[in-house]
Amino acid sequence: MKRIRVHSVEQYVQEIGPLMQKGLEMYRADMPEEGLLGVGFTGADTEVLISIEEFKATGDLVKYGELIDPYEPEGKKTQKVKGDKK
Repeated sequence: MKRIRVHSVEQYVQEIGPLMQKGLEMYRADMPEEGLLGVGFTGADTEVLISIEEFKATGDLVKYGELIDPYEPEGKKTQKVKGDKK
């Protein structure tokens, strides 16, 4: 199993996006005892991890949603979080 540790939302999406495009089944690979969020892909033997603090500091869900959108297959789009437009 290859574990890839990234340090920003951009890096996280760069790693998981191409695997999502291949249509591989995604599963949660969180490591809460180490404060890490992660996903893995069945058939790719790969898990991608980011710390919760780094995820929040480099964009959180709003930025993640914007960056991941082009990689998601039609009909399988995840719910997006909209930024505050005040």
